[in-house]
Amino acid sequence: METNITDTEIAAAFEGTNFGGANHRRLLEQGVLKRLTGYHCGHTLTMIMRDLGLTTEKDNATKKGKLFAMGAFYQLARTGDVDGSKR
Repeated sequence: METNITDTEIAAAFEGTNFGGANHRRLLEQGVLKRLTGYHCGHTLTMIMRDLGLTTEKDNATKKGKLFAMGAFYQLARTGDVDGSKR
């Protein structure tokens, strides 16, 4: 299951932020998963998830966000890639 969010879109969404060398796709995957389980994320990541259509104004995961999280889950199941280094 592939997401329809490209690496270019992710790079543009994170432009001007300071997440160090973090894998931005991985941060989004974890952020959506946190929202799905009732946890909160930092303000910047929350705004990026909203801008990309992964969450709503009320911080609920959208259908797109749920598909994005499921894609990450299936990637992990297929490859055993826990830390995102194999992407």
